[in-house]
Amino acid sequence: MLNMDAQTSRERLKAFSSLKLDGFHVLLRPPRPDDCHEWLRLRKRNKNFLKSFEPKWAADALTPEFYRRKYLRQQKDWQSDTSYAFLIFTADYQEKMIGAINIAHIQRGASQQATLGYWIDQEHQGMGYMSAAIRRIIHFSGKTLKLERLNAATIEENTRSQNTLTRLGFKQEGYARRYIEINGERRDHLLFGLIIDEFIQRDQQ
Repeated sequence: MLNMDAQTSRERLKAFSSLKLDGFHVLLRPPRPDDCHEWLRLRKRNKNFLKSFEPKWAADALTPEFYRRKYLRQQKDWQSDTSYAFLIFTADYQEKMIGAINIAHIQRGASQQATLGYWIDQEHQGMGYMSAAIRRIIHFSGKTLKLERLNAATIEENTRSQNTLTRLGFKQEGYARRYIEINGERRDHLLFGLIIDEFIQRDQQ
């Protein structure tokens, strides 16, 4: 397990670069440079599906240069303890990439909270993979990152994501008008929250 308090930014980056989180039928690990082409293929195949749920894609969003910039930014985030990005793989001999999940906007001090962001290949929806990934990330956020709370937000029509969050114990706590830009338009969102300790206690019973 990582000792966050004792690590310098360089040590934190090295530790997370080699990290793997397994269990709950998925494998999670930070992106690597050699993930580029598989990530681009997965994003290209899901382009029309994902655009309805994400901020407007950059003109070069499906290029190796875009992936390189994204990867370098993620490295800086790991070093500064502000965000941790993971790719989601099937936990079988193929270890097939099927999505991504991020622990973002980390607040320390009195807050000790972060915001979840995630997406999954359309062909792998409804198979329990995202629930498993979020469940693993909750444990990691509490036990390793020492966070107390996780937040998430969805547009109103994304009932699949809302159902996933609710099943895992997230509570709808609010409604935010024009909260985040989605595909070029400011959209209203439903706001969800989870107390990590309460989840872990329930999950270990």
